[in-house]
Amino acid sequence: MIAKFVLFAIWFATLLFLSATSHAAQTDETLLDEINRLPEVERQARLVSGAKKEGTVTWYVAMNRAYAQDLINAFEAQYPFLKVNALTGGGGALLNRVLAEHRAKSFQYDVFNTRSMTINTLKKAGAIMRYRSPYRNSLRDGFYDREGYLNGIFATPQVFIFNTKLVNRKEAPTSIEDLLNPKWSEKMAVDDESFDWLAALLDYYGEAKGIELATRLGQQKLNVRRGPTLITQLVAAGEFFLEIDGHHQEAIARKKAGAPIDYNFPQPFVPAKSLIPIYVSSRPPHPHAAGLTADFLMSKKGQEIMAGHGRWVGLKGITVKGPDDVGDRKVVIPSPDKWGDRYQELIGLYNKLLLRQ
Repeated sequence: MIAKFVLFAIWFATLLFLSATSHAAQTDETLLDEINRLPEVERQARLVSGAKKEGTVTWYVAMNRAYAQDLINAFEAQYPFLKVNALTGGGGALLNRVLAEHRAKSFQYDVFNTRSMTINTLKKAGAIMRYRSPYRNSLRDGFYDREGYLNGIFATPQVFIFNTKLVNRKEAPTSIEDLLNPKWSEKMAVDDESFDWLAALLDYYGEAKGIELATRLGQQKLNVRRGPTLITQLVAAGEFFLEIDGHHQEAIARKKAGAPIDYNFPQPFVPAKSLIPIYVSSRPPHPHAAGLTADFLMSKKGQEIMAGHGRWVGLKGITVKGPDDVGDRKVVIPSPDKWGDRYQELIGLYNKLLLRQ
């Protein structure tokens, strides 16, 4: 009898705890939803008032530390009553940390940026909330979802970077089909984890034709290395003729620094490395400060800073003047809904078709 009572007590206590946890998470999202429906001035005042009481915000940052610090400095200048606690690291490591903390009910972070391909994993874990900021209304198509989980801040267009001492601009490839010319066999380099590049190819052409093109490209005996920065350096040094999945901002930076490289935007579409959203925790320790941080990263000021880093940002109207501007080219951002649940399959296809493993 006593044993049954103890078991019932444990069951009841667990039920109460889970109910409280669910209610708390619902309260945080409901709180910010309520604030986001207010008129602009009143909305901002509510966020600022709450953030002043919180005093800090924790951002898990999957981004170059120097670039992140530029954003942190500007944010803290705008909101001097807030201190940003930034934890930088690789996207995969930070994702594992977020999931582990959530399982342990040790809620540490407020906002987190990483690849949009992670959205289904985070949603299923209940680790992120819907944050329906009015700033979403000014984002480009593809940078947000209907529900409110996905608020994109930037993506990385991928371009063909070539060594100008080895490749004449007139002969430089401008399309996937150009890369299939036998003259480029064994002369091209690719990153060993450029899965998003393949996802964009399959999304644009459809899986049947996309797989056919990827198979033929893999037969060109690609030179495989890890890290787009390293590969761009090797192209500049003349070790490879061209990089097929170069990062746009890397090409711009190296070219401005005087390296013997140039690049082409691929036609008929420009593949983009997975969209980088700013996620808001489902249990943010500092919900008002989390809202201000997410808003800042989607705001004109935050987006201009990221554009200055060479990023292709989400805010409509911010462009990079001159030939480096993406302009009205067709940019394909891999679908997080499609590939989020098929990411391991995508990795397998990439290794098989392009890396020939």
